[in-house]
Amino acid sequence: MTGPGALEPAPVAASEVSGSADLRAVLTGLRRYWRSVVACLVAGLAAAALLTITTPRTYQSSMTFFVATAANAQASNNQVQADEFAQRRINSYLGVITSELLARRVIADTGLDLAPDDIISMITSSVDPDTVLMNVTVTDVSPDRSLVVANSIATNFDGVIGEVENRSAGTGIRLRVISGPTLNPDPVTPRTSLNLGLGLLLGLGLGVAQALVRDRVDTSFHSREQLARVTGVPVLAMLQEQSGSKQSPILLPRVGRSRLAESLRHLRTNLRFVDAASPVTVLVVTSSVESEGKSTISANLAQSFAEAGRKVLLIDGDLRRPRLESYLDLEPSAGLTSVLIGEAALHDVTQEWGPDGLEVLASGPIPPNPNELLGGSVMEQLLLKAREDYSLVIIDTPPILPVADALIVAAIADGAILVVRHGHTTGEQVSRSLEMLQSASARVLGTVLSMSPDSKGGSSYYEYETKPAE
Repeated sequence: MTGPGALEPAPVAASEVSGSADLRAVLTGLRRYWRSVVACLVAGLAAAALLTITTPRTYQSSMTFFVATAANAQASNNQVQADEFAQRRINSYLGVITSELLARRVIADTGLDLAPDDIISMITSSVDPDTVLMNVTVTDVSPDRSLVVANSIATNFDGVIGEVENRSAGTGIRLRVISGPTLNPDPVTPRTSLNLGLGLLLGLGLGVAQALVRDRVDTSFHSREQLARVTGVPVLAMLQEQSGSKQSPILLPRVGRSRLAESLRHLRTNLRFVDAASPVTVLVVTSSVESEGKSTISANLAQSFAEAGRKVLLIDGDLRRPRLESYLDLEPSAGLTSVLIGEAALHDVTQEWGPDGLEVLASGPIPPNPNELLGGSVMEQLLLKAREDYSLVIIDTPPILPVADALIVAAIADGAILVVRHGHTTGEQVSRSLEMLQSASARVLGTVLSMSPDSKGGSSYYEYETKPAE
């Protein structure tokens, strides 16, 4: 419906959008760090429980005194003035109730083997506002002793006041017990429910606070959308971290429909179509820093292409800390360095792995000058030869930020993918790596978000199988 009188959609206030975004950010942070929130909550409860267990049980006896003014003490017989007089005096009695004089009287009366300070520490007193009522409590770890002391105070307190005021019989102020002494049979400390409740609230509050702070300062990547938004390049795949992958990172050939195998096939498909006008023959796999899973991805991706019928050469281009030779159980005595220094031809030192014809070139002996070897003309000639003999060459290189090896190789390759570890690699590290790749005139095809938490949904649909650890 249009025209005059038509209903227009109500505009959404900017504050509402901002509030919704803030709420989503809070919920995301809590969901991301829910384990630490639970840990803080449990720690709070444990601390409260420990405090409750270690706190001695104490019992309390209580009584109430009424401060009465004798009639013959008031010349004017004015009851209002008598009450005002009693109210002024009663505050002085708070000091007498915790005096050494009364404490010694109680010890003499009860025969308790205690010092006056011990008796004084048991007693607390208060006055109800605008009244002549004085409340006294005696707290002790022994309920019987608490009641004995309370009874002695009830008996002797008025006499002690009389001595202090030097009053004559029938004159002055009298203190009469109108309630108690009564022993509370339940311990007044520890207060178990209160302690556990406070522990729960404090633990939960601390957990939520640390989760929100960690989420605010955390610049690592936790989703494909976040990675794509920050980098501005496609996210080619998101690879889950699965149980057993640290011990056996390489999938068995023809692994079937494991979750990791499906993600690798997705990566393989995306690489085929990332730029159809400029197909990739030589592909560099690198990362910003170490321990991001680039070597594992290089090997599994090469096996995935070989499984699809491609003739693939996998090169371990990390001449500093090679990983593929241990992952694939390769002979390390000869490899890339052997070719680069002219001791062997390419096909003399490649090793076949798996039933799909995947060929692997190990790194070979570790040289003292990796930069010079990788940046020389021999490396370019090697890749020219590899282009003729293979439909795809995948090179695993060192991380970008510590050394420049990956930049040298990426500059002569057809493209590079940057591996970013979920919840580990920071935005600054990724931005610097992309800037360095672009400065080296390398073609960045996209990123891969690795080691993301394994989703439980549909886990029974897949069967995960890995190469057994040696």
